[in-house]
Amino acid sequence: MNAQSRFGKDAPMDRTRRTLVAICSAAVLSALWAPAVPAGPAEFTRYQERELNNGAVTLPVAAGVEYRSATSALAGGNRDEAKRHLQNALALRPRYADAHFTLARVYARELNPEAVYHVVQGFVVTATTFDAQRAFAINALATFALVLIAASAIVWIALAVRYFPFIAHSVAESFRTRFNAAGARVTAFLAILAPFALLPGFATAAGVVMIAAWPFMQRRERVMSFTLTASFALFAWFAPALDRYSTVADPNSLVSLVARANDSSADESLARALSTVSADGLEAERQAALGLLATRAGATDNAAAHFLRSISIRPGESIAYVNLGNVYYLNGQYDKALEGYRKAEQVDSTDAVAQYNLAQAYIKTLLMSESSRALSRASQFGVNAVVESMAKPARARMPIYPRAFSNGELWRIARVEGEKRNPGLLASTLANVTGQSARVSFWIAAASLALVLVLRGAAKRKSLAFQCSNCGELACNKCCEDARGSVICQACSDVVAGVSSDKVVEALLRQRRQSVVVRRRRSMRWVTLWLPGLRHIFFGRFVSGFFIAALFSFSALMLWTRGYPVPDWNSLPSGTPLWKWILPGVGVAISYWKALTARQRYEVRNTRSGFSRSRPADAGDHAASA
Repeated sequence: MNAQSRFGKDAPMDRTRRTLVAICSAAVLSALWAPAVPAGPAEFTRYQERELNNGAVTLPVAAGVEYRSATSALAGGNRDEAKRHLQNALALRPRYADAHFTLARVYARELNPEAVYHVVQGFVVTATTFDAQRAFAINALATFALVLIAASAIVWIALAVRYFPFIAHSVAESFRTRFNAAGARVTAFLAILAPFALLPGFATAAGVVMIAAWPFMQRRERVMSFTLTASFALFAWFAPALDRYSTVADPNSLVSLVARANDSSADESLARALSTVSADGLEAERQAALGLLATRAGATDNAAAHFLRSISIRPGESIAYVNLGNVYYLNGQYDKALEGYRKAEQVDSTDAVAQYNLAQAYIKTLLMSESSRALSRASQFGVNAVVESMAKPARARMPIYPRAFSNGELWRIARVEGEKRNPGLLASTLANVTGQSARVSFWIAAASLALVLVLRGAAKRKSLAFQCSNCGELACNKCCEDARGSVICQACSDVVAGVSSDKVVEALLRQRRQSVVVRRRRSMRWVTLWLPGLRHIFFGRFVSGFFIAALFSFSALMLWTRGYPVPDWNSLPSGTPLWKWILPGVGVAISYWKALTARQRYEVRNTRSGFSRSRPADAGDHAASA
């Protein structure tokens, strides 16, 4: 079907399209670089008139120009002019969250209580519009995945730095005693890192660290590391399922085109895109959207044909019946319009637009009592919210209202389309960041969780570790000594070997402790500069370290992406608000400040499991070093 047959031979599409492109281009560029309205008030008014004549429900481009003029007026200190432009923007596009929030800011400076109303409306609009819902959903999932991976990576690096030298020491001792191996420590590191070398990726690295360090971890380290791995495994498992809805992030998908058709004026290019896009299982929805565009173009015969095809495919939906009734109403065929509205009422008795339009058809056929009842039901089912979502100049021209696709219907279209054509946004993001596919990552993480559960009950006594009660270093059974009433490592034992005086022993151990603490701090300082939270985890403050790492990851991501890892392609180009720079910057600064200024303490713990005898420890040697 060509464009002329869709819209009728009298549709002024080419002329309108050329004028629209010229005016919109001038409008956007002028709004970006100059404080004045683009092509002059007269031309701007003519553009709005053309859009309204072509059936536009809202005027987002014109509203964007008014918003830009308002921000320019604010920059120049003219609040009254800014308020006028913002109110004009809301009249042209009532569901414009940025305009509500900016107007709230202007009123707040004047201590006007209207500021509260516009703040609430801004959040309501953000929560109830499909564009805002899909932008929030996609960005929330992408942000969660990236922050989880980044914060977890800091955790695994900290645990590797904390435990791998000791693990390599234990493995090397085993190699020396069993195989008399040369270069045992290097061999031990190669053995530990072999799985990652064979299957490199985030999931493998996390699994290697967790499995290798599990027998020596403290209880809260085990709980948190298990939780992090389980969370990653669940996300990797459900990522392909969540991707069924990721068609909402594709501007060329059917759901995106249908969402545009909801409010768009008669647009030949949009109709052509709708006609060519794949619509497997969603042909009824495509025909209904094409009917909406044809109705706005004035091609009522073609519009009726689209709606009738939609009804023949899916007779259980009210949208085609309501809009078919609208076609008959606009042609003066009020009895046939009543038939369409009544059929829509049978399908969905709570359809507010169907009830309102039914009331108007009753008025035309002089059925006043029926009209009153239909108007009452329309008000009960929320027709006022539908009307208020339209531009004021558009609703003033409408004797009846078009039945657009609701948010729920658009999400259903996204799900059905995603089952047939899954773009894999989350899964591909996960694969690019982690180096492994979502399914491979899940099975690696799941295998790691299963192995550590087995290790929980299979750890042997000789594999267990002690933390030196003097310096805090880990030591194995063969390298620790408890002859002096406390568990100390071999290095501390060598310092006091042959010394009998308790005071001298105490002084030597204190000196050893201070030197180890200073060396440990110096060795960790360069890493802390790049990865906030790592020092906390290394020194045993696992929970606070993870939250600092998460704050740093989230703030850095927001600073890098300016709040939108997946940008909204429907929004006009705009400058980033100052708060989107300040708040993430403050988060990054706080995470670095906490990492650099926190006094790191170590807590001496015997990490033997409960079934084995604990070595005694001297309480006097358990003081944490500053």
